[in-house]
Amino acid sequence: MDRSARIVEGRFPQWNHEYWPWYLIYLPVLPLLVWHAIRARSIAFFTNVDPGIDMGGFFGERKSEIYALLPKGSYPTTLLVETGRFWNDIEQEIADTGFRFPLIVKPDVGERGQGVTRVRDRAALQLVLVNAKEALLIQALIPGQHEFGVMFAKDPETDEVELLSITGKRFLAVEGDGIASVEALLGRSYRGARQIERLRVYKADVLAVVPANGERVVVEPIGNHCRGTTFLDASALRTTALERSISDLIRATNGVYYGRVDVRADSIEAFQAGSYSVVELNGVSSEPGHIYDPAMSIFECWSELLRHTRYIPRISHQLRSRGHQPVPLKVLLERCEEHFDPTPFWRWVIRTIAGPRRAQGLQEHRQLSGTSFGADPVQGAR
Repeated sequence: MDRSARIVEGRFPQWNHEYWPWYLIYLPVLPLLVWHAIRARSIAFFTNVDPGIDMGGFFGERKSEIYALLPKGSYPTTLLVETGRFWNDIEQEIADTGFRFPLIVKPDVGERGQGVTRVRDRAALQLVLVNAKEALLIQALIPGQHEFGVMFAKDPETDEVELLSITGKRFLAVEGDGIASVEALLGRSYRGARQIERLRVYKADVLAVVPANGERVVVEPIGNHCRGTTFLDASALRTTALERSISDLIRATNGVYYGRVDVRADSIEAFQAGSYSVVELNGVSSEPGHIYDPAMSIFECWSELLRHTRYIPRISHQLRSRGHQPVPLKVLLERCEEHFDPTPFWRWVIRTIAGPRRAQGLQEHRQLSGTSFGADPVQGAR
């Protein structure tokens, strides 16, 4: 690692907690959640925190159902494409929406940016859709170059929305020196080096480019940590206009009380003025991304996690008193088996605890834990 990279990342970036296993990051949170589970007499007490989202958004929720909850116009034009459809039919529907390339394609059920693809033309889109083994979403590309994650909590009794934190995202990029290739430049930093093997699969042409001296190349425009994005504490960007905008958005989104909304804006000033487009809305399992700021210590990270998660038990209790019950443990375990495809040992553990499986499939599981607000999947463009 060269000197300039050390200045940005620190001398030993691999020791930073942003690369630690999740169970170490959440070390002080887990006992707290166990305590609240005992008090609530429900291991899955948190799954009712966002009753408008399947299982509260813990895992396995469909993005199309979440977009359907959001106010129209707050997110880009989106089209749900189920598996087994003919390309000619899909192409006609795409034409009817007025989509223009490039487009974003992502799984309807997906986490942490997995499977998100930017397609440049018709041939690339056809290749992705024809080979798809799961439902996909096609979205218009949001032009904004600045992406943020905003954590929020809404009081079920008063509908007051509190903006908890703001995460700024710095996409994986390099600055050219006129000599080294993009791949060589990435290799000069720990963060970049971790991404090279993955990028060779589908961005070999970009890695081979030799940028001019001072030229900045955004290698990965998808704002996820697993794709090399740097998460930064951007709480200083909070403004009254932004708070009002987020409050209006969340109040207009039925059945959502705690989570994170990821947005893109044309500029920092536009974001602060409340002018942005929603990329995604995540439920109870949302992370306050700013805890992975390289400048933040692990103790500050733990403190922030505890500050955020303390809202979950309170909201759960309030909603439970209004008739929104958490998912039964049996259903939660069955959904885990369906979603994660565990090893034989863990499958045995799940079935031992949950008991015999019922004949009904995943669809009923979704209904049992499902949406109190009757959100419909996005069947066409919105």
